[in-house]
Amino acid sequence: MIAVVAATPYYVLRDEAGRVGPKILNAPGIQSSAIYGFSDKGPYDKFCGNSPAWLAPYPLVKGYLRSQIEAADERLHLVVVDATGPSQPLLHATTMEVLLESQEKRTDHVAVTHHLTFDQQTEAYRVEAVAS
Repeated sequence: MIAVVAATPYYVLRDEAGRVGPKILNAPGIQSSAIYGFSDKGPYDKFCGNSPAWLAPYPLVKGYLRSQIEAADERLHLVVVDATGPSQPLLHATTMEVLLESQEKRTDHVAVTHHLTFDQQTEAYRVEAVAS
């Protein structure tokens, strides 16, 4: 089986309210949250060109990832990698744990652990684990 990988994100999107991510349609018993992450300026520019909102890039720091991982909640914390817009049909994501490990080891790529599929009716994303 071939593992799906993506470029390691080092930036997130922010607006006045904080870090920006897609709306998640949570399944019963599984709570998830996600933020958009970007590996470089090119993917960020493409996303912003497809978004009506004013968004700014912000460094995705290890301290933030650690604090989210150590949070007492049972939520699945995801980072969407290099999305092209706010309603892209399929997004690739990784967990914050996997991303933190990738950043600490300074690897160019991170394993994709989840897919997010856009649901037109709810205008939110369904989260699915990638089969390993």
